[in-house]
Amino acid sequence: MRSIVLMPDASVVHTDATGIEMSFAVRPTAPVFDGHYPHFPLLPGVFTLDAVHQAVLRHADDDLQLTDIRSVRFQSPVLPGDTLTVEAAVKEVDGVRDVRATCRTERGRSATLRLRYTAAGPREITAAAPWHDAPAPEVDHGPAALKKLIPHRYPALLVDRVHAVEPGRSIVTTKAVTCNEPWYQDVPDSAGDAGYAYPTALLIESWCQSAALLAAWDRPQDELAGQVALFGGMSGIGLGPEVRPGDLLRHEVRISRALEGTWIFEGRTTVDGTAVLAVDSVMTALRPSAALTELTAAAQG
Repeated sequence: MRSIVLMPDASVVHTDATGIEMSFAVRPTAPVFDGHYPHFPLLPGVFTLDAVHQAVLRHADDDLQLTDIRSVRFQSPVLPGDTLTVEAAVKEVDGVRDVRATCRTERGRSATLRLRYTAAGPREITAAAPWHDAPAPEVDHGPAALKKLIPHRYPALLVDRVHAVEPGRSIVTTKAVTCNEPWYQDVPDSAGDAGYAYPTALLIESWCQSAALLAAWDRPQDELAGQVALFGGMSGIGLGPEVRPGDLLRHEVRISRALEGTWIFEGRTTVDGTAVLAVDSVMTALRPSAALTELTAAAQG
C-alpha cells in the first residue's frame, strides 16, 4: 500500500539491503508555501518526516506501516528551491524495521529521525496519554480567531476550531478531514478508501498547530507579530488507526514543561473516542521572525 505523496519530485540515488538514499526537489511553487509562514517560506518540518517515510516505503519489498516515531530532531530549516537528501538505514529485528535517517540540504544537516515500522495490519495505540486533568474552560473560536494567533493559511492551516483552553496549561481543538483537501487531488478514481488515508505528517502538523495556538494564546498581539513558533523536535509518537475523510480530529494538548519562550507539549488525538495519535513530547520555541528573514534572504541571494 502506497501513501499519499506530499513531495512528488523525488528520485532514488542508491538503494541496497541496508537502506536507501533519495533526493527530493523542494519546489518553490509548492502550494504549501502559500500557507506555511507566508512571509518566511519554510518547508514544514513534517514534510521532512514524510520524505523519510516515502523513502522507507520505496525501499520495502512488502507493505509496511509506520507505527512509532521514536525521535525527530530538526536542526536547520529547508527552504524553497532546496534539494532535500534523505539517507535511511533500515534494520529488521523480530519482524520490526527500525529506521535511522539523516536529512540534509546544500547547507548541511537538516534533521535526524528514528522511526519504527511493522507489517501492514490493524494498528492500535495501547498507551495514549489520557486526559486526566480537569476540563479546561469551554470556548468557541473559529478560523478568524486562529489567524490572529498563528501565521498559517490555506492550505497549511490545519485547525478549524478551539473548544476549550486554559492559557499556560491546555487546549482542545478540532480539525475536520474532508476529501476536498489539496492532498487528495491526485488520488485516482480507482483507489479504494484505503487510498485516502490522511498523511501521518499532516496529522502531526495539525496537532502541533494546536500546540502553537496554546503557546500564543495569552501573548500580546504586538509581541506575536515579531515572533514565529519553531518546532525543535519530538519523541514518543504513537500512531493508531488510519484517519480518512469524514473523520473529526479532536486534539488534546497540554504543557508538560515551560521555560522562557520554550515549551514541551504532550497529549493525544482521538476520532470518536479512539486514539489515533499519542504524543509524549514535542518541543517548540518562539523566536524573533527577523532571524528567519535573514536566513531566507541569505539562502535565496
